[in-house]
Amino acid sequence: MSERILPRVTKGRRSTFFDDPAVDQVMTFFLELMTEVMVLRDRQDTLERLLETKGTVSRADLRDLPVAPEVEAERTAERAAFVERILRIHLSPNGEQGDR
Repeated sequence: MSERILPRVTKGRRSTFFDDPAVDQVMTFFLELMTEVMVLRDRQDTLERLLETKGTVSRADLRDLPVAPEVEAERTAERAAFVERILRIHLSPNGEQGDR
């Protein structure tokens, strides 16, 4: 399987979702931060699992550890809960925060 190299810059205009472009910029920034938080959580989970099983961690261990299907399922559920918690005001039908 060959890897396709994607361009660093997208073509066309940036998508807009709100009347004020500044709100779109803030939301983009916010979603990128959410992504980074989840990457760090996955990495921390990997570190904890390695320490639990091996007692030590090397960069190679961290990079090369295969993710078991049950671990990926846990992480997927955690990501979904994270997104739901953070974006609940935008995901609810009436824009209400709910009981959480």
